[in-house]
Amino acid sequence: MNNGLSSEKNNIYYVYQSFYKLDMDYILIPLTNYDDVINKINMCKGVIMQGGDDYELIHLKIIKYLYDNDIPLLAICMSMQAMGVLFKGYLVNIDNHKDKNKYSHKINIKKNTLLYKIIKRDSIYVNSSHKKCVVNTNLVVSSYSDCIESIEDTSKKFFLGVQWHPEKMVEYDKLEYKIFDYFKKVCENYENR
Repeated sequence: MNNGLSSEKNNIYYVYQSFYKLDMDYILIPLTNYDDVINKINMCKGVIMQGGDDYELIHLKIIKYLYDNDIPLLAICMSMQAMGVLFKGYLVNIDNHKDKNKYSHKINIKKNTLLYKIIKRDSIYVNSSHKKCVVNTNLVVSSYSDCIESIEDTSKKFFLGVQWHPEKMVEYDKLEYKIFDYFKKVCENYENR
């Protein structure tokens, strides 16, 4: 969930419309304060953190909580960048990964990773709308182009971050839907603490 300001300068929260097209039950969790967010997360079997412009401290704290408690996480774009930073990475500015095409570029997927297990391909084409790239994270880099495209920790039930927006591609690319389908199956089998 992202936030912004209304014309009256009030905080508003929004979710990308493409998430409504996914076949899963969900609740929306506004990032009001950490304790409220964690209480709501503890009612869930998994969390999808969507993209946005810049991450904040609360994003890092939530990702750490999910990691420490082995709660399934799919982090997209900005949230994936926050994952990378939390695990000793840093961000660099890039200027060639922001466009509105259905397919922007090819990524290469490493074998023996969760992403490869899900997609079952050495490479795929993805969309792209980011201005920053993760560098030198301690997480496993599971795919790459000229920058890191996905990171994960295979010791967890599901801890995967992707730089592109698979939720915007599910209507025209069945491979992208596999990510959400696999995440949903992991969540269905997740035992609450």
